[in-house]
Amino acid sequence: MKVGLLGFPQSGCTTLFEALSGGQAREGVASVPIPDPRLDALARLAGAKKVVPAALEWHDDLPPWYPDKPETVRQTLSVARQMDALVLVLRAFESPYAPYHAPVDPIRDLRFWLDEFALSDLQVIENRLERLKKLFQSHKESALDKAEAVVLERMAAQLHERGTLEGVEIPRELEGRMRGYGLLTRKPRVIVLNLNESALGNEAALLEPLQKLTDLPIAPLSATFERDLIPLPENERAEFLQMVGLDAPRLPTLVQTVYQQLHVQVFYTVGADTRAWLLPVGGTALDAAGVIHSDIARGFIRAEVCHADEVIAAGGWQNAHKAHKVRMEGKDYCMRDGDVIHVRFNI
Repeated sequence: MKVGLLGFPQSGCTTLFEALSGGQAREGVASVPIPDPRLDALARLAGAKKVVPAALEWHDDLPPWYPDKPETVRQTLSVARQMDALVLVLRAFESPYAPYHAPVDPIRDLRFWLDEFALSDLQVIENRLERLKKLFQSHKESALDKAEAVVLERMAAQLHERGTLEGVEIPRELEGRMRGYGLLTRKPRVIVLNLNESALGNEAALLEPLQKLTDLPIAPLSATFERDLIPLPENERAEFLQMVGLDAPRLPTLVQTVYQQLHVQVFYTVGADTRAWLLPVGGTALDAAGVIHSDIARGFIRAEVCHADEVIAAGGWQNAHKAHKVRMEGKDYCMRDGDVIHVRFNI
Protein backbone atom coordinates (compact mmCIF):
# COMPACT_ATOMS: atom_id res chain seq x y z
CA MET A 1 0.00 0.00 0.00
CA LYS A 2 1.52 3.30 -1.14
CA VAL A 3 1.02 6.49 0.88
CA GLY A 4 2.01 9.78 -0.76
CA LEU A 5 3.08 12.85 1.21
CA LEU A 6 1.85 16.10 -0.34
CA GLY A 7 2.59 19.62 0.78
CA PHE A 8 3.69 23.02 -0.41
CA PRO A 9 7.43 23.76 -0.38
CA GLN A 10 8.74 24.07 3.20
CA SER A 11 5.54 22.61 4.70
CA GLY A 12 7.52 19.83 6.38
CA CYS A 13 6.87 16.82 4.12
CA THR A 14 10.51 15.77 4.03
CA THR A 15 10.95 16.28 7.77
CA LEU A 16 7.88 14.12 8.39
CA PHE A 17 9.23 11.50 6.00
CA GLU A 18 12.55 11.48 7.88
CA ALA A 19 10.65 10.94 11.13
CA LEU A 20 8.60 8.09 9.63
CA SER A 21 11.64 6.37 8.11
CA GLY A 22 13.97 7.01 11.03
CA GLY A 23 16.31 8.69 8.58
CA GLN A 24 17.11 5.32 6.99
CA ALA A 25 15.24 5.67 3.68
CA ARG A 26 16.79 6.47 0.34
CA GLU A 27 15.34 8.24 -2.70
CA GLY A 28 12.12 9.25 -0.98
CA VAL A 29 10.57 5.81 -0.35
CA ALA A 30 10.33 4.05 3.02
CA SER A 31 8.54 0.95 4.27
CA VAL A 32 7.10 1.80 7.70
CA PRO A 33 5.80 -1.06 9.90
CA ILE A 34 2.30 -0.83 11.35
CA PRO A 35 2.43 -1.15 15.17
CA ASP A 36 0.88 -4.52 16.03
CA PRO A 37 0.95 -6.03 19.56
CA ARG A 38 -0.86 -9.16 18.31
CA LEU A 39 1.98 -9.96 15.92
CA ASP A 40 4.52 -9.68 18.73
CA ALA A 41 2.49 -12.08 20.90
CA LEU A 42 1.98 -14.59 18.07
CA ALA A 43 5.68 -14.54 17.21
CA ARG A 44 6.68 -15.09 20.82
CA LEU A 45 4.33 -18.08 21.19
CA ALA A 46 5.51 -19.57 17.88
CA GLY A 47 9.19 -19.15 18.78
CA ALA A 48 9.57 -17.32 15.48
CA LYS A 49 13.07 -16.80 14.13
CA LYS A 50 11.82 -14.20 11.67
CA VAL A 51 9.05 -11.67 12.27
CA VAL A 52 7.73 -9.51 9.42
CA PRO A 53 5.13 -6.85 10.28
CA ALA A 54 2.65 -5.43 7.82
CA ALA A 55 3.92 -2.14 6.47
CA LEU A 56 2.88 0.92 4.52
CA GLU A 57 5.15 2.26 1.78
CA TRP A 58 5.52 6.01 2.31
CA HIS A 59 6.52 8.26 -0.59
CA ASP A 60 8.22 11.64 -0.42
CA ASP A 61 9.25 11.41 -4.06
CA LEU A 62 6.30 13.17 -5.69
CA PRO A 63 7.27 16.03 -8.04
CA PRO A 64 7.59 19.44 -6.32
CA TRP A 65 4.41 21.51 -6.31
CA TYR A 66 4.58 25.28 -6.88
CA PRO A 67 1.22 27.11 -6.75
CA ASP A 68 2.31 29.74 -9.29
CA LYS A 69 3.36 27.09 -11.84
CA PRO A 70 0.27 25.15 -13.04
CA GLU A 71 2.35 22.58 -14.90
CA THR A 72 3.95 21.42 -11.62
CA VAL A 73 0.50 21.01 -10.07
CA ARG A 74 -0.55 18.70 -12.91
CA GLN A 75 2.66 16.67 -12.63
CA THR A 76 2.24 16.24 -8.88
CA LEU A 77 -1.40 15.18 -9.13
CA SER A 78 -0.59 12.74 -11.91
CA VAL A 79 1.80 10.88 -9.59
CA ALA A 80 -0.59 11.26 -6.63
CA ARG A 81 -3.18 9.25 -8.59
CA GLN A 82 -0.86 6.25 -8.33
CA MET A 83 -0.94 6.32 -4.52
CA ASP A 84 -3.37 4.27 -2.41
CA ALA A 85 -3.69 7.08 0.16
CA LEU A 86 -2.58 10.69 0.51
CA VAL A 87 -1.31 12.63 3.51
CA LEU A 88 -1.69 16.40 3.15
CA VAL A 89 0.88 18.30 5.20
CA LEU A 90 -0.26 21.79 6.20
CA ARG A 91 2.26 24.24 7.60
CA ALA A 92 1.17 25.78 10.90
CA PHE A 93 4.54 27.27 11.86
CA GLU A 94 6.43 30.38 10.83
CA SER A 95 9.20 29.84 8.29
CA PRO A 96 11.40 32.37 6.49
CA TYR A 97 11.95 29.76 3.76
CA ALA A 98 8.33 29.53 2.59
CA PRO A 99 7.77 32.52 0.27
CA TYR A 100 4.60 31.02 -1.17
CA HIS A 101 2.87 30.78 2.18
CA ALA A 102 3.50 33.84 4.26
CA PRO A 103 1.70 34.40 6.51
CA VAL A 104 0.80 30.99 7.92
CA ASP A 105 -2.71 30.00 6.83
CA PRO A 106 -3.55 26.26 6.94
CA ILE A 107 -7.20 27.00 6.05
CA ARG A 108 -6.14 28.68 2.80
CA ASP A 109 -3.73 25.86 2.01
CA LEU A 110 -6.33 23.16 2.65
CA ARG A 111 -8.89 24.92 0.45
CA PHE A 112 -6.31 25.02 -2.33
CA TRP A 113 -5.70 21.26 -2.05
CA LEU A 114 -9.38 20.35 -1.94
CA ASP A 115 -10.22 22.60 -4.89
CA GLU A 116 -7.36 21.24 -7.00
CA PHE A 117 -8.35 17.66 -6.23
CA ALA A 118 -11.96 18.32 -7.23
CA LEU A 119 -11.02 20.17 -10.43
CA SER A 120 -8.54 17.48 -11.43
CA ASP A 121 -11.10 14.70 -10.87
CA LEU A 122 -13.71 16.65 -12.81
CA GLN A 123 -11.33 16.96 -15.76
CA VAL A 124 -10.63 13.20 -15.72
CA ILE A 125 -14.36 12.44 -15.62
CA GLU A 126 -15.29 14.92 -18.36
CA ASN A 127 -12.52 13.59 -20.62
CA ARG A 128 -13.78 10.04 -20.14
CA LEU A 129 -17.39 11.09 -20.78
CA GLU A 130 -16.30 12.76 -24.02
CA ARG A 131 -14.65 9.53 -25.18
CA LEU A 132 -17.75 7.53 -24.25
CA LYS A 133 -19.92 10.01 -26.16
CA LYS A 134 -17.91 9.37 -29.33
CA LEU A 135 -18.24 5.63 -28.72
CA PHE A 136 -22.02 5.96 -28.41
CA GLN A 137 -22.18 7.92 -31.65
CA SER A 138 -20.45 5.04 -33.43
CA HIS A 139 -22.91 2.55 -31.84
CA LYS A 140 -20.02 0.40 -30.62
CA GLU A 141 -20.70 0.76 -26.91
CA SER A 142 -21.19 -2.13 -24.50
CA ALA A 143 -23.59 -2.45 -21.58
CA LEU A 144 -20.68 -1.65 -19.25
CA ASP A 145 -19.93 1.52 -21.20
CA LYS A 146 -23.52 2.68 -20.69
CA ALA A 147 -23.41 1.85 -16.99
CA GLU A 148 -20.10 3.69 -16.62
CA ALA A 149 -21.51 6.81 -18.28
CA VAL A 150 -24.37 6.87 -15.76
CA VAL A 151 -21.95 6.65 -12.82
CA LEU A 152 -19.63 9.29 -14.29
CA GLU A 153 -22.53 11.71 -14.81
CA ARG A 154 -23.49 11.21 -11.18
CA MET A 155 -19.89 11.81 -10.13
CA ALA A 156 -19.62 15.02 -12.15
CA ALA A 157 -22.81 16.35 -10.58
CA GLN A 158 -21.56 15.59 -7.06
CA LEU A 159 -18.19 17.22 -7.72
CA HIS A 160 -19.95 20.39 -8.85
CA GLU A 161 -22.18 20.32 -5.78
CA ARG A 162 -19.89 19.05 -3.00
CA GLY A 163 -16.34 19.01 -4.35
CA THR A 164 -15.80 15.37 -3.42
CA LEU A 165 -16.67 11.88 -4.63
CA GLU A 166 -16.95 10.42 -1.14
CA GLY A 167 -20.04 8.26 -0.84
CA VAL A 168 -20.54 7.68 -4.57
CA GLU A 169 -21.20 3.98 -5.07
CA ILE A 170 -19.54 2.19 -7.97
CA PRO A 171 -21.15 -1.08 -9.13
CA ARG A 172 -18.92 -4.07 -8.57
CA GLU A 173 -18.69 -4.80 -12.29
CA LEU A 174 -17.22 -1.32 -12.89
CA GLU A 175 -14.71 -1.26 -10.03
CA GLY A 176 -11.85 -2.69 -12.09
CA ARG A 177 -12.06 -0.29 -15.02
CA MET A 178 -12.69 2.80 -12.86
CA ARG A 179 -9.94 2.07 -10.36
CA GLY A 180 -7.43 3.01 -13.02
CA TYR A 181 -8.67 6.61 -13.07
CA GLY A 182 -7.10 7.19 -9.64
CA LEU A 183 -9.76 9.70 -8.63
CA LEU A 184 -8.21 11.82 -5.90
CA THR A 185 -11.35 12.74 -3.96
CA ARG A 186 -12.17 9.03 -3.58
CA LYS A 187 -8.79 8.19 -2.11
CA PRO A 188 -8.25 7.87 1.65
CA ARG A 189 -6.80 11.19 2.78
CA VAL A 190 -5.40 12.32 6.12
CA ILE A 191 -4.39 15.86 7.05
CA VAL A 192 -1.25 16.54 9.08
CA LEU A 193 -1.28 19.89 10.84
CA ASN A 194 2.45 20.50 11.20
CA LEU A 195 2.95 22.61 14.32
CA ASN A 196 5.66 24.45 16.15
CA GLU A 197 6.92 22.42 19.08
CA SER A 198 5.62 25.17 21.38
CA ALA A 199 2.06 24.66 20.09
CA LEU A 200 1.89 20.95 20.96
CA GLY A 201 -1.02 20.31 23.30
CA ASN A 202 -2.49 23.75 22.57
CA GLU A 203 -3.68 23.23 19.00
CA ALA A 204 -7.45 23.35 19.61
CA ALA A 205 -7.83 26.86 18.17
CA LEU A 206 -6.06 25.79 14.98
CA LEU A 207 -8.00 22.54 14.64
CA GLU A 208 -11.51 23.97 15.01
CA PRO A 209 -11.68 25.93 11.71
CA LEU A 210 -10.13 22.99 9.81
CA GLN A 211 -12.72 20.61 11.25
CA LYS A 212 -15.48 22.94 10.07
CA LEU A 213 -14.05 22.87 6.55
CA THR A 214 -13.58 19.11 6.16
CA ASP A 215 -14.53 15.74 7.62
CA LEU A 216 -11.12 14.30 6.79
CA PRO A 217 -9.15 13.06 9.83
CA ILE A 218 -6.60 15.57 11.11
CA ALA A 219 -3.38 14.61 12.91
CA PRO A 220 -1.74 17.53 14.76
CA LEU A 221 1.97 17.00 15.37
CA SER A 222 5.39 18.61 15.05
CA ALA A 223 7.38 16.77 12.39
CA THR A 224 10.63 18.29 13.64
CA PHE A 225 9.93 17.23 17.22
CA GLU A 226 8.98 13.68 16.14
CA ARG A 227 12.12 13.38 14.02
CA ASP A 228 14.36 14.64 16.82
CA LEU A 229 12.86 12.14 19.29
CA ILE A 230 13.91 9.08 17.31
CA PRO A 231 17.66 8.87 18.14
CA LEU A 232 17.15 9.65 21.84
CA PRO A 233 17.46 6.97 24.55
CA GLU A 234 14.13 5.97 26.11
CA ASN A 235 14.65 7.96 29.32
CA GLU A 236 15.59 11.15 27.46
CA ARG A 237 12.67 10.68 25.10
CA ALA A 238 10.28 10.56 28.06
CA GLU A 239 11.78 13.77 29.43
CA PHE A 240 11.36 15.61 26.13
CA LEU A 241 7.76 14.44 25.83
CA GLN A 242 7.05 15.65 29.34
CA MET A 243 8.58 19.04 28.54
CA VAL A 244 6.01 19.65 25.78
CA GLY A 245 3.12 18.12 27.72
CA LEU A 246 2.76 14.89 25.73
CA ASP A 247 2.41 11.35 27.07
CA ALA A 248 3.65 9.68 23.89
CA PRO A 249 4.91 10.47 20.37
CA ARG A 250 2.17 11.25 17.87
CA LEU A 251 3.75 9.57 14.86
CA PRO A 252 2.36 6.07 15.63
CA THR A 253 -1.13 7.58 15.80
CA LEU A 254 -0.66 9.05 12.32
CA VAL A 255 0.44 5.66 10.93
CA GLN A 256 -2.55 3.96 12.57
CA THR A 257 -4.96 6.62 11.24
CA VAL A 258 -3.72 6.18 7.67
CA TYR A 259 -3.98 2.41 8.03
CA GLN A 260 -7.59 2.70 9.22
CA GLN A 261 -8.50 4.99 6.32
CA LEU A 262 -7.20 2.46 3.79
CA HIS A 263 -10.02 0.02 4.68
CA VAL A 264 -7.66 -2.92 4.88
CA GLN A 265 -7.31 -5.59 7.51
CA VAL A 266 -4.46 -7.65 8.89
CA PHE A 267 -4.16 -11.41 8.83
CA TYR A 268 -1.30 -13.58 10.05
CA THR A 269 0.72 -16.67 9.23
CA VAL A 270 2.62 -18.21 12.15
CA GLY A 271 5.63 -20.47 12.53
CA ALA A 272 9.39 -20.03 12.37
CA ASP A 273 8.55 -17.25 9.91
CA THR A 274 5.66 -15.27 11.44
CA ARG A 275 4.16 -12.49 9.35
CA ALA A 276 1.37 -9.95 9.23
CA TRP A 277 -0.24 -9.33 5.84
CA LEU A 278 -2.63 -6.69 4.52
CA LEU A 279 -5.89 -7.59 2.78
CA PRO A 280 -8.77 -5.35 1.66
CA VAL A 281 -11.82 -5.52 3.93
CA GLY A 282 -14.16 -8.12 2.45
CA GLY A 283 -11.31 -10.23 1.08
CA THR A 284 -11.73 -14.01 1.03
CA ALA A 285 -9.51 -16.88 2.11
CA LEU A 286 -8.55 -17.32 -1.55
CA ASP A 287 -7.60 -13.63 -1.74
CA ALA A 288 -5.47 -14.05 1.38
CA ALA A 289 -3.75 -17.06 -0.18
CA GLY A 290 -2.95 -14.93 -3.22
CA VAL A 291 -1.41 -12.23 -1.03
CA ILE A 292 0.93 -14.84 0.46
CA HIS A 293 1.87 -16.32 -2.93
CA SER A 294 0.09 -16.76 -6.25
CA ASP A 295 0.99 -20.48 -6.32
CA ILE A 296 -0.77 -21.01 -2.99
CA ALA A 297 -3.93 -19.41 -4.39
CA ARG A 298 -3.68 -21.48 -7.57
CA GLY A 299 -3.46 -24.74 -5.63
CA PHE A 300 -5.89 -23.76 -2.84
CA ILE A 301 -7.64 -26.73 -1.19
CA ARG A 302 -8.89 -25.29 2.10
CA ALA A 303 -7.76 -23.03 4.91
CA GLU A 304 -7.27 -23.59 8.62
CA VAL A 305 -8.42 -20.40 10.36
CA CYS A 306 -8.45 -19.14 13.94
CA HIS A 307 -8.56 -15.58 15.22
CA ALA A 308 -5.32 -14.24 16.70
CA ASP A 309 -6.97 -13.48 20.04
CA GLU A 310 -8.02 -17.13 20.37
CA VAL A 311 -4.57 -18.37 19.34
CA ILE A 312 -2.93 -16.11 21.94
CA ALA A 313 -5.43 -17.11 24.64
CA ALA A 314 -4.80 -20.80 23.89
CA GLY A 315 -1.04 -20.35 24.14
CA GLY A 316 -0.20 -20.82 20.48
CA TRP A 317 -1.38 -22.39 17.21
CA GLN A 318 -0.90 -26.02 18.26
CA ASN A 319 -2.77 -25.47 21.52
CA ALA A 320 -5.58 -23.76 19.60
CA HIS A 321 -5.77 -26.90 17.43
CA LYS A 322 -5.99 -29.12 20.51
CA ALA A 323 -8.72 -26.91 21.95
CA HIS A 324 -10.71 -27.26 18.69
CA LYS A 325 -10.57 -23.52 18.05
CA VAL A 326 -9.18 -23.91 14.52
CA ARG A 327 -11.82 -24.15 11.78
CA MET A 328 -11.66 -25.49 8.23
CA GLU A 329 -12.86 -22.91 5.72
CA GLY A 330 -13.30 -22.86 1.95
CA LYS A 331 -12.02 -20.35 -0.57
CA ASP A 332 -15.09 -18.09 -0.22
CA TYR A 333 -14.66 -17.58 3.52
CA CYS A 334 -14.70 -13.83 4.30
CA MET A 335 -11.57 -13.05 6.29
CA ARG A 336 -11.82 -11.09 9.54
CA ASP A 337 -9.28 -8.62 10.82
CA GLY A 338 -6.88 -10.58 13.01
CA ASP A 339 -7.42 -14.03 11.51
CA VAL A 340 -4.51 -16.48 11.58
CA ILE A 341 -4.52 -18.70 8.50
CA HIS A 342 -2.74 -21.82 7.32
CA VAL A 343 -3.56 -22.68 3.70
CA ARG A 344 -3.53 -26.25 2.48
CA PHE A 345 -2.73 -26.35 -1.21
CA ASN A 346 -1.49 -28.61 -3.97
CA ILE A 347 0.20 -27.60 -7.23
